[in-house]
Amino acid sequence: MVITSERTSKRDTSQKRETILAAAVQVFIEEGFDNASMDRIAERADASKRTVYNHFTSKDELLHAVIAKFVGQQQALKQIPFDPKRLLENQLSEFADAILFMVSTPTHLGLSRILNAMFTRQPEKTSAARAEFAPLEDELERWIRDARTAGHLNAPDPALAAKVFYGMIEGTLTYPALSGCVDPQSVEPLKRELIATFLSRYGKLGRDQHATL
Repeated sequence: MVITSERTSKRDTSQKRETILAAAVQVFIEEGFDNASMDRIAERADASKRTVYNHFTSKDELLHAVIAKFVGQQQALKQIPFDPKRLLENQLSEFADAILFMVSTPTHLGLSRILNAMFTRQPEKTSAARAEFAPLEDELERWIRDARTAGHLNAPDPALAAKVFYGMIEGTLTYPALSGCVDPQSVEPLKRELIATFLSRYGKLGRDQHATL
């Protein structure tokens, strides 16, 4: 019974932490990070201020936890091993979706706007975030290197090719979404066109890199 109680307590604590994080995201989006208060976050989480501080000692620590969770969710999406039996287009589409995760829902978009504005005003925080969280190019670069080794891509510089792909998706879809300039109906056609453009540059001649579905 003691073990069961301890497990229940840990689960309840974890659930409360997630509730606080979710509340913080909504308050940051609605009021901005500078205007958001721990009191308001506690109210939204239906928790006491003391409970919030038991989990997070400051608003900055709470923001860090929000970013870590947000980036961690994206990192999980981009764990895409190269598969020679699958179409390159489909695998690259999954990478594109991982990039677009940051603007894929109203909540994600709102949080991304908050973070983008903050990083623009405080570039030192951008440097700190980049140092702590692995950039998306790392996994994409590995995928491109594996595809090249298998003879499915002609990319002499995988790091450069990864930056090209990342820049195409972000420049055409992610950043315009942050400013509200993307028609949701155009996302999929644009994504397919960008992938086709990337493969026209780095794909093997004759399209022999494709496998049958």
